[in-house]
Amino acid sequence: MAQLAHDYPDASAGISGEILSFWEAPRGPQRLLISGLAILQGVMLLLLLAVCGNTANLMLARGSTRQREMAVRVALGAGRWRIISLVLSENMLLALLGAGLGAAFAFWGTTALRIAPMIAAFPIFFPTKVDEFTLAFAILLGIGCGLLFSAAPAVQLARLDLQDGLRSGPNTSPRSRARKVLMGVEVGLAAVVLIAAALFLQSFRSARQTDPRFRPEGVLLGAYDRSGRNPDDASDREFATRLLERLRSLPDVEAAAIATNVPLDLHGIPHRPFTVQGHVRTEPGQDRAVSNIVTPGYFKVMGIPLLEGSDFADMRDKAAPPQAIVNEEFVRRYLNAADALGRSLQTRTQTFAIIGVARNSVFDAFGEPAQPAMYFSYRDRPQDRGEIHLRTRSGNETALTSEARAILRDLDPMLPLYDVRTFSQHIERNLYLRRIPARMFVVLGPLLLGLAAVGIYAVVSYAVARRTREIGVRLAFGATSNRVVLQIIRENLGAITWGTVIGWLLAMVIALHAIPNGPGNPGVFLGVPALLLAVATLACWIPARRASRIDPMAALRHE
Repeated sequence: MAQLAHDYPDASAGISGEILSFWEAPRGPQRLLISGLAILQGVMLLLLLAVCGNTANLMLARGSTRQREMAVRVALGAGRWRIISLVLSENMLLALLGAGLGAAFAFWGTTALRIAPMIAAFPIFFPTKVDEFTLAFAILLGIGCGLLFSAAPAVQLARLDLQDGLRSGPNTSPRSRARKVLMGVEVGLAAVVLIAAALFLQSFRSARQTDPRFRPEGVLLGAYDRSGRNPDDASDREFATRLLERLRSLPDVEAAAIATNVPLDLHGIPHRPFTVQGHVRTEPGQDRAVSNIVTPGYFKVMGIPLLEGSDFADMRDKAAPPQAIVNEEFVRRYLNAADALGRSLQTRTQTFAIIGVARNSVFDAFGEPAQPAMYFSYRDRPQDRGEIHLRTRSGNETALTSEARAILRDLDPMLPLYDVRTFSQHIERNLYLRRIPARMFVVLGPLLLGLAAVGIYAVVSYAVARRTREIGVRLAFGATSNRVVLQIIRENLGAITWGTVIGWLLAMVIALHAIPNGPGNPGVFLGVPALLLAVATLACWIPARRASRIDPMAALRHE
């Protein structure tokens, strides 16, 4: 930019550029992608913690079977740090092997990600790779996970009393508070991740089902760009006028218009500062609203009714003053629902008269709160590029592509019509940032639920196996099978319930701060804990039921 300003001072004087980091982008896909990746990374770390809790619980249960071994080691002179280092080294090897396997999968996954292009007007690829930093991160993550799930069994065995360890046997009751605490933590983390997964799925479903308050069906979109021809305003206005006249003359075209921006575009729609007659801002700064430049007939093409006033003047009308149309939210927020028609609206460079009020519609994303919007006419603000909007009579939008290209080629043989798609395809393309996490959570949600169930089942099954003689005594003294089952379930559901409650509260707090329109569907916050408790109860019931069917005499002889 500096070199251009130096070489061509007449054309480039006063023009400067600013380079922003990816995460500092003011709008567009960068902000969506960064926020989505941050949420996904947080959820993945919670998933990793849940797996570590599950593994720590299993290691804790396994460690209790080695009490006699560790007591013998202590009796032979091993110190506490020797016991801790032994347990840590065994589990660290397991963690590093797991991290290595994960790094291999990551290498394969990033290769697949490079091959898959980002859906847009032009093929954009993610330049992902597994480099030294990534491998170092995987190694550190493996070490951290190994320390995390090794700490509990290592500390438990290091604090073992020598006499108790030597007296312990296969039937020593393993009622460990640490195991129940870890089980509660695991279930709490699982509740947070499952609620997040359900909210992502709910967001994606609502995005597909929410009424955008315009009619995308039957509309064909296509873009052109004349910026390389250095046209002036009169040339841009005349070109757009002739293009619309030719397009509207097609037999299958019901209405045609041109706009600078398309709603629900991944890059977002710009917000511009303004002042409006009758509104005095009490806070520092400028009022800003969504801005779009459109031709007459745009609201007919989009199916957005005008609640007051009329459409823009004809493109060749030179007598009418500069015009603007605002939406309902603009009137409600800045004019206190007063009569908006005839008021002056001023931007940085021009003053417009408000001639109409359009119904609210979606601009950036499904489910967004109503945004104030301003529409300006191509007649007053000619543009060298635009998005053609064609509403068809037959409903077969793609059949008009060749005719639209022929008209554009006839007006300018060197001007291509690119990024041709139906409005429905446009919406589907720009839902991919919601579709990817939704599809991931379709897999990760049941996977985590299964991991939690396996962890609970393994711990309860192990504990029940260690209490075989105790259960036999209970049955011998007249306890029924159902009572034994209920007792075992009750002992474990306490930790599971408080873990679910804490996870539910944490998910609620996160949702209240992260979701602009509230925590979402209450059914998610009721259904997920209910499902988790039901699965946990089943995981406890299976080993408890198996233990209750044991023969009391065989249980009493059990060694």
